[in-house]
Amino acid sequence: MGVKHPYPPLTVVGGADDALDRYGAYLRQGIAGYSPKLVEEDVWTNDLLTEVFGFPWPCGARKGRTLTGPTRVVADELKAYFATSLADERKQQKDWVWRRRAVATFIAERGAEVLAAFGVACFADIPHPLFSPTGNLPFAKVDGSGHNSRFLDLYAEWYATTFARRTSQTVSYVRAGQVVEKAYRAPEILLSGDFHRFIVMHKEQMKPLRDRDILFINDLYSEDDTRFRDRQKQKDKSLNLHKYPTWMRLAVRGPILDKVEHDELAPASLGSYFASFGRFRDFLYERFENPTPAVITSDLMAEFLAWGNEREAAGKNWYTNVVQLLTAAPKLTAGEWPSLALDKRAVRKIQRRQAADANYRLYASKESANRAAPEAAIRGIFEHLDDLPTPIPAIFVVGVGAGIRAEDLHALLFDCLKPDEHDERFMILTFWQNKVSRWNHKPLLKSDPLHQAMIDAIEGQRTAIRQRLGRDTKYLFPTFYGRRESFLDSNYTVAELKKLCLRHDILGDDGKPFNFTWHPLRHRRGTQMALEGHDILSIMLELGHGSPDMATCYVNKRLELKKKALLEKGGGRFYTIEGRVDAKVGELLVRKEQIIATRVSGGACTLPGQLGEWCEHAHACLGCRHFRADSGDYEYFRCEKHKLLTLIEQQEAEIRTFEDNGQRRLADITKRRQTRNKTAAQSADNIIRAIERDGSYTGTEHNFLRAPG
Repeated sequence: MGVKHPYPPLTVVGGADDALDRYGAYLRQGIAGYSPKLVEEDVWTNDLLTEVFGFPWPCGARKGRTLTGPTRVVADELKAYFATSLADERKQQKDWVWRRRAVATFIAERGAEVLAAFGVACFADIPHPLFSPTGNLPFAKVDGSGHNSRFLDLYAEWYATTFARRTSQTVSYVRAGQVVEKAYRAPEILLSGDFHRFIVMHKEQMKPLRDRDILFINDLYSEDDTRFRDRQKQKDKSLNLHKYPTWMRLAVRGPILDKVEHDELAPASLGSYFASFGRFRDFLYERFENPTPAVITSDLMAEFLAWGNEREAAGKNWYTNVVQLLTAAPKLTAGEWPSLALDKRAVRKIQRRQAADANYRLYASKESANRAAPEAAIRGIFEHLDDLPTPIPAIFVVGVGAGIRAEDLHALLFDCLKPDEHDERFMILTFWQNKVSRWNHKPLLKSDPLHQAMIDAIEGQRTAIRQRLGRDTKYLFPTFYGRRESFLDSNYTVAELKKLCLRHDILGDDGKPFNFTWHPLRHRRGTQMALEGHDILSIMLELGHGSPDMATCYVNKRLELKKKALLEKGGGRFYTIEGRVDAKVGELLVRKEQIIATRVSGGACTLPGQLGEWCEHAHACLGCRHFRADSGDYEYFRCEKHKLLTLIEQQEAEIRTFEDNGQRRLADITKRRQTRNKTAAQSADNIIRAIERDGSYTGTEHNFLRAPG
C-alpha cells in the first residue's frame, strides 16, 4: 500500500498485559526505530540529537533537555512526539524545538494534574473533539481551533503565569469584499494542542491498516505520486473516520482502501471522495434519531435523491458515491448492511447545476467561456502589480499568458523554461498537469509581446532565487518548511490579490470589488483564443485539455464570435471546395443549442458528429466536401496552393525514380498521394478564384446576403 508510517502496528508486546502497557511498548518500539539509546535516556544533548538525526542542533540543547513526565508512558509520549517530528525534514530547524520547550516543561511539571483532571493515565486518552463523540451525535462536528478547549485553557493559564506572554492574537482576512478581523488563540498556546492531537492520532496506528479510524494518507500512497509529498506543507494529511458513526466506518473505509490499492483514486481526489458520504450521513440523522443500516431501503434512497436536489447539491458524486458504498457494504460487513437493487436511471434525476442561476447566467457546464475574468479587472491588476509581494507578479503574468491551472502554475519547476533546440525563435515552457497526469510543452514565441513578458517573468524569478539562495531550487516559486522544499500556496496568492483589488477599487462585472480567483484566468485565455479565431485543436493543446470536447465551451458559443465574423470575415461568407458560397455556416458556428460546425485551419468543418469523434484525416480538408473555406483566410490558401504545387513537382520526380529502380509499389503509393494533392491544389485554386471574384478579401465594405424581396 505504499510507504508506511514510522510506527508500524505493534507485533511484539513483550509480556505486556493491559492496554496501557501495550501502548507504552508500542511507543518504545517506534522510538527505537530512530535510536535505541533514545528509549533509555531522558536527557537530550547535542550529541544525542546528532546521533539520532545526523546533524548538530544549535538550539540550546548542549546543557541537556529533560524529557520526563509524571509516568514512564507520558515520558515515552513526549519522546515519541519529538523523535517522530524531528525525523520529518519539514521540522528540522532549531526554532521547531525551541518553541516547544514550554510544552515539554508543562507536561513534566503539570502532567500529573492534567491527567487527574481528565481521569486518564496518558495524554492519548484525553478526549479530543476531532476523534471523540460530540453531543448527541456519534461523530465529530468541531468548530474553532479543533483542539480540546479545556486542555488548552489549562496550558494557557500555566503559560501566562510562567512566561507572562500573550495567549491570543488578531487575524485579518477578506470576506464578502471586506477586511474582517477576528481574535484567535495565540500559536504558542496551540502548540500544546498540536502535541495532544499528534499523540492521539499515533496511538490509533497500533491497529492494522484496515482497522484504523485515522488513516494517514502517507500510508496509502508512495512518493511516486506526483507532488503528493510536496503538497503536504506542514503536517501529514489524514482521513478521520470519526466523522462518521461507528456502524458506517467499515463501509466507508473498505471502498477507499480498495480503490487506492487498484489505483482508482488519486491523492488529490481522496479528500473529496471521503467527504462525499457526509451528505448521506446528515440525511440519515435528519430522518432518524439513531439510524442503523437496517433503515436503508430503495425508497429511502429516492428520498435522499430528492433531499439532495432540494439543497442544490452540485455535481452528482454526492449520490453516485453513496450508491457505490451501498453496493460494497454488504460484502464488507458480512450481511449487516442490506443488499439493495437500485435503479441506475435515478442518476438522470440529479440536477447537475455547477453554477448559481443568478444574474441571468447560464450554467457553467454549458457556458464556461462566460466565467472568464473581466478584462477591466485584469488591466487594473496589471497597473498595480508592483504593490504585490514577490513572486506574485511573476505568477500572475504567467497565469494570464498561459491559462495554467492554479496548482500547476504555482508548482512550475525551476527549469520549466528552456530554449527550443530546433528553432531559436521559440522557448519551450514545460509543466506537469496534475489533473490529466501528463506533461504539457508550450512554445513561447520571443517576438510575441505576451510570450516575451512570460519569458522575462520566469527568467527574472530564476535570477532572484539564485541571488537569494545562491543555488537552483526544485520549484520556480519555492517555499520552505524546515528542510523540505515545497511550492507557494495558491490560497496565499489569492488572498493578496483580493486585498489588492480592495485597496485600489478594482471592480468586477457586477460593480463590486473583484473577487479574484485563479481559474477564471484559464477561462479568459480560452475565450481570448476563440475570439482570435483559433480552432478547437489549438485551444485544446494550449490549455492541455484531455479531449477536444473540453475546449468547446470557448468556441461556437460566444456572441462575440458571430460579431467578429460579420466585422472581419467578409460577412460570414464561407466557400465550398468547388468555389460555391455556403451562407449557412456562419450561423452554424455560433448556434447555442448544439454544435454543428467547428473552426479548423483555414475555415470551418460541417461534418456531423465532428466534435464527438474528432476527424482522423489530418490536413485533408481541401479534399473534403464538408469543409467550408473562410474568406478572411485568403493568404492562407495562396500559401497552401504554392506549397501543394511544389510538392506535386517533387512527387513527380520521386515517381520516376521509383519506376526506374523497379520499385512499383512505392511508385503506386506516391501516385495516389500526388492525386490527392492535385485535388487539394485544385480546391485551393477554386477557393482563391471565388474570393477574388467576390472581392471580399480587399474590399472596405462587408458583403452580406440581402433578405428576399
